[in-house]
Amino acid sequence: MQYSYIFKEYYSALCLFAARIVGEPGHAEDIVQDVFEKLWQKQSYFADLRHLKDYLYKATRNAALNFLKGARHSQERQAIFLDGQEEMTAAEDLEVIRTEVFREIYREIANLPEQCGKIVRMSYIEGLKNEQIAELLDISLQTVKNQKTRGMKLLRMRLSPVVFALFSLFSHHS
Repeated sequence: MQYSYIFKEYYSALCLFAARIVGEPGHAEDIVQDVFEKLWQKQSYFADLRHLKDYLYKATRNAALNFLKGARHSQERQAIFLDGQEEMTAAEDLEVIRTEVFREIYREIANLPEQCGKIVRMSYIEGLKNEQIAELLDISLQTVKNQKTRGMKLLRMRLSPVVFALFSLFSHHS
């Protein structure tokens, strides 16, 4: 598998995952870049995509935890984190699932017709209300509603029922 494909496929999802742990997107991006740099330097062999994905998430988690431990200015956050480490493992597992669902969703939204995909993303991912979308795109409220309905029908057909249900659960729809 090509390094560029792996980077393109997992970089954004891993940044989101790391940001949930460290609380700062800028630091999360640095962490994920370091993970990919180590992967590149190692030139490790993985039996399949599942092993590679597991490695990427575990390496990102460990790097994020190391970042938190090393950040002197966040002593309070570190103490809270260490107290709830067992609880965090379950939350992290949920976050991995959430991130993977959104990775698949983003891919399918990108395959929707342009205007339809844009409206679905603004509503269900960014959490904007129909009125806000209509104003931002300079279109009618009815057009927004029609495109959302169309987009969701297409996603329901293209995604597995489980992924679609998780998307509905995790999204910020209005």
